[in-house]
Amino acid sequence: MQHVVVGVDNGQATPAALGWAADLAARLGAELDVVHVQPLSPAQIRTMVSTVPGRRACERFLRFEEDAESRAAGAVADRTLAAIPVRWRFHVRAGEPATELLAVADSVDAYAIVLGTRHGGVGVALERLLTGSVSHRTLHRTRRPVLIVPTDVDDQPVRDA
Repeated sequence: MQHVVVGVDNGQATPAALGWAADLAARLGAELDVVHVQPLSPAQIRTMVSTVPGRRACERFLRFEEDAESRAAGAVADRTLAAIPVRWRFHVRAGEPATELLAVADSVDAYAIVLGTRHGGVGVALERLLTGSVSHRTLHRTRRPVLIVPTDVDDQPVRDA
């Protein structure tokens, strides 16, 4: 079985990326692997807050926030993929997003990786300047085809008539 991996978050680009990834998976008869990456692992959170007074409350709050982000990303995937006839599964990983996306792609021997990209204001530009974008890091660290879907395209690709 072939696989298509798509990275998701709670941003504007996610529905478009999901739509294009699902279309590609359907055309290939592939399974869709939807990946949400939490930037901090539970171990990193514990290390970060280990010296903070009230650290147990901090840990619970940060874990709850991570879980809420993952649930929200899963809900976007559920809504977007509900009417699309493709088999899919949801993966939640923790760590650096490009690294984790590539790890999932390698684990399923993905045919391709699909990512959305944000067009944004000063905040997005500053983040890209400091850390680079997930799509850029993924593109330059893989030999698999990578489809980058801009935010301002329709959620669904144009189908043949």
